Amino acid sequence: MEQEEWRALVGTLESMLRLREHRPGTLTGLSEFLFHRTGSMIGSLSQLIRGAAVLAIEDGSERITEELLTLVPVDYAAEQSEKRTTPAKRTTRRRHAA
Repeated sequence: MEQEEWRALVGTLESMLRLREHRPGTLTGLSEFLFHRTGSMIGSLSQLIRGAAVLAIEDGSERITEELLTLVPVDYAAEQSEKRTTPAKRTTRRRHAA
């Protein structure tokens, strides 16, 4: 999915939020963060935003922030996608003296 299409999708989901203190454009401003956090999985994005909205209602803030989004666990599909797209950590090998 192209970045522009992703941003439009985030905007569409954001427009459906009914949180008292939410500022339009907040989530579209975080679209790159959301892209990486969800592994660009549409269902994972929907679940993440829904979970963050529930937390925002429960904590009384009625606003979704990047910090709040990090508190919501991502689903299995996003976890698996992240594993496929995250580069493997390089390991260093020590040479033993002969």
